Amino acid sequence: MQPQDVFNQAFDKATDEIDAWLQTMATVAAVDLERTAGYWRARLAPRGHNACPVELMLSRRQVYDIDIGGESLVAQPLEDVTLFLPLLQAIAAGHVVKRDWLARATGTTLTREKFVHLSDGRRWSLRRVVMAGTAATETSALARDHTYLGYSRS
Repeated sequence: MQPQDVFNQAFDKATDEIDAWLQTMATVAAVDLERTAGYWRARLAPRGHNACPVELMLSRRQVYDIDIGGESLVAQPLEDVTLFLPLLQAIAAGHVVKRDWLARATGTTLTREKFVHLSDGRRWSLRRVVMAGTAATETSALARDHTYLGYSRS
């Protein structure tokens, strides 16, 4: 964790930058923004079909929650507040892939992953085991990918 005063300065700067970017998204997504003394939260619901919705909550307690297309992480350590503008921009650009790992024999979803490819080459991901005890069987599983579209199609 960072000293709180250092974190607060970075938090304010990063959320101000995201707020400015969110204003540019109003024509392609419904934007819901909330800022309180303790947290900042934004939700983007794209107007176009097959674009990935996202909700992000950044807390001054140095944790964050995120939901990308229905997959969530809660109370994650907020180590680098500058990550979230490029992450939101990549999601809005359509650089999101959902990968389901399916059991070869039954088609049952074993593991679900979301990848977001950032413009600087980094890949942000979240992973959830759907069927307990099956992650080791992924070597014989089938991958099914779903790629999202960007918010703006021009």
